[in-house]
Amino acid sequence: MEKLLKIAAEAVDQAEVFYFDDTSDTVSFNDAKLDKANTSMSAGLALRVIKNGKMGLAHTRNLLDPKALLKQAIQSAENGTEVNFRLPLTKDVPEVTMYDAEIEKVNKNDLIAEGRRIIDYISAKTDGQIDLGFDYSIAHSGIMNSAGTSLSAKSSEFSIFAMMIFPGTGSGLFKFNLGKKFTQIDRAELDNLIELYILSKQQVVPDTAKMPVILAPTALHALLSRFFTAASPINMHNKVSPLCGRLGEQIVSDKFSLWQDPFDTEMISATSFDSEGTPTKKFAYIDKGIFTAFPTDLNYAEKLGIAPTGNGFRGSVEALPAAQAFNYSINAGSKSLKEMISGIEKGILAHSLMGAHSGNVLNGDYSVGVATGFYIENGVIKGRVKDCMISGNAYDTLSHIVDIENKLHNMGSSKLPSIMFDGVSVAGK
Repeated sequence: MEKLLKIAAEAVDQAEVFYFDDTSDTVSFNDAKLDKANTSMSAGLALRVIKNGKMGLAHTRNLLDPKALLKQAIQSAENGTEVNFRLPLTKDVPEVTMYDAEIEKVNKNDLIAEGRRIIDYISAKTDGQIDLGFDYSIAHSGIMNSAGTSLSAKSSEFSIFAMMIFPGTGSGLFKFNLGKKFTQIDRAELDNLIELYILSKQQVVPDTAKMPVILAPTALHALLSRFFTAASPINMHNKVSPLCGRLGEQIVSDKFSLWQDPFDTEMISATSFDSEGTPTKKFAYIDKGIFTAFPTDLNYAEKLGIAPTGNGFRGSVEALPAAQAFNYSINAGSKSLKEMISGIEKGILAHSLMGAHSGNVLNGDYSVGVATGFYIENGVIKGRVKDCMISGNAYDTLSHIVDIENKLHNMGSSKLPSIMFDGVSVAGK
């Protein structure tokens, strides 16, 4: 990598080398039967260059010929995007624990035994198809640039996913846990999954009306994705976002705050620097309903004339860095999920949604099917909803928050509560 950076720096105005390698293992059960136990390894390297004010990128999975890779990057820059940013010199960043040595003790035999324990526990209490999966990995990544930055990190990740599938459907109830070392789904979590699965055998088509809707953490993406699309620096720069010119204004309920904390190591995406070598920082996107910030990478921070927030990440080694939110959380409220349910006369609890990416996402509009949800009547869950959709506008819905759960659930790169909204349009019978 050092040799590649050296010859690149001599040929172009600015150069950056990003690299990674990853080893991952997977154990999965399909319909309660062991299905796969695989190991995979991958590695890659990307060279980004800026020459004559234009940016180019080349990538490889095996660096056999550094000069050939540099030639590809320069050719890419000849027809590349015009940019004016400078690659950062980053030397000192806070230490963030991304790796837990306990991950080294995980092995497939133990996971197969754990999978069978979970399946036996669920099967003893109810019928139905059970799918289960474990994934664990160790990764190394780093970035070097011609400004003098040289940063690297080692990370570990473990996930467990359990799903009970509704008969004759592709949907179901699921529970997952993520962390940096082996983690279990405890008995209380399994009991809650089983209880809801038994309740789901009774199906209800709700009335078409406006009513309270609780979105579980696994369903909140339908609203949050619309905010983050509008808060994209690309859409802000192109002046197509409904949030343009609204920094400092109240856009949702004052009960709602959305924070990014890169140093919260309970989440697996914690890091002290992004894929461009920019230091990350803690800040609020929305503070008590007021729009206070949006994520930026180096390119669009320069275009917008603001400081980069350290949110420039690569979706893959083949991709250029782009701004994206990570390690974010919503401030917890004061009521438990059970307390919220008990206060509903008629309403919906939605666990997962279908079509969350459809509609005018940029404007905040949504119209989504309830893949897994429950009908609530007089404070009691009566059964699983079918043939049901919810619709509205994300900003309007987030302006009608009734309660926020007093517990945050770790979703991997976010910590989210269940949220109860009033007056959501529900389409049923």
